[in-house]
Amino acid sequence: LGLVRITSDAEYLPIAVACGAVGRGDAAPSADALVLTAGLEPGDSLYVYDRANAQYRVFDLVRNEDGDEWQGRNVVHVSDGQAEEAAGAAAGDTPLAVGYGVWLHRPGAATRANRTVLVVGQVLTSEVTVELAAAPAGKAFGQTLFGVPATAEGDFRLNGGAVDWAAAGAAAGDEIRVPQADGSLATIRFDGAKWTRRYYTIVNGIKRLKTDTDPTLTAGTAAWYARKAGGGAMSVTWEAL
Repeated sequence: LGLVRITSDAEYLPIAVACGAVGRGDAAPSADALVLTAGLEPGDSLYVYDRANAQYRVFDLVRNEDGDEWQGRNVVHVSDGQAEEAAGAAAGDTPLAVGYGVWLHRPGAATRANRTVLVVGQVLTSEVTVELAAAPAGKAFGQTLFGVPATAEGDFRLNGGAVDWAAAGAAAGDEIRVPQADGSLATIRFDGAKWTRRYYTIVNGIKRLKTDTDPTLTAGTAAWYARKAGGGAMSVTWEAL
């Protein structure tokens, strides 16, 4: 059994589905079991991307006499100009795609400050393959929200770590875009051999360019893989711990 603690002030927090269902080995966890409700508040929501139907399923945290639970948000279908509301999918009946990411939305600024989110699941015993989408026609990049796996060392090193990116098909110009607490994205670029992050800092009023040649991703979170147009789809494999 594994437990990951993520401390962040982010309103929209990307979380990795990097574990299996508790007590069921490598079986996919359901939407009601990945993120514990401890430390969360009613009105917080979990956004799960339905890859087959290219849409998000939303689960809201509700509080009742039996405690807190994730409840599927109703959906609206439009047919022949008529709108019809239907019950959303039950969280317990919604499996999460292992290796990808989900979003936790915490709208209350005061309640999310320095709060730790708890993610629980069964430690995986087999490899996980993640498909990274090609750019759609007319678009510069194809984007996939992938889950950052834990390693024996902790956080995930992009260079010299568990993945040979060039062999996996990564191309020069591909990017990994890491969501930040303020809503911005930190961009890490691949040059055909290695990943590098360039960013600016201000020292004594002077703007300076910095370079990080050994970037890491925080285990348990998720990030966007932006596949440059022309590269086609590719996949990467996370090794089991």
